[in-house]
Amino acid sequence: MENVSIAEAKEHLEDLVARAARGEDVRIYDPKAGTVRLTAVAGAKANAPRAPRIPGRWKDKIPDPPAGFFDPLTDEELKDWYGDDA
Repeated sequence: MENVSIAEAKEHLEDLVARAARGEDVRIYDPKAGTVRLTAVAGAKANAPRAPRIPGRWKDKIPDPPAGFFDPLTDEELKDWYGDDA
């Protein structure tokens, strides 16, 4: 466990985060705010592998929009959207 001042933490934040991610206990102290502990969140990994992107994966899984969905808005719909000033 290491206690680090807030000024030192500002200068070496990237290193302190890496150390906390490795499981080290890092504490940052500030005379006004007190002491806080920097810890890694369980299950969160910075470089966790992602599932590969598959083109067309959602094809035929999302229904078509209803008829008229992409038609221009009427004057009444524009007034509802933008208010009476439109």
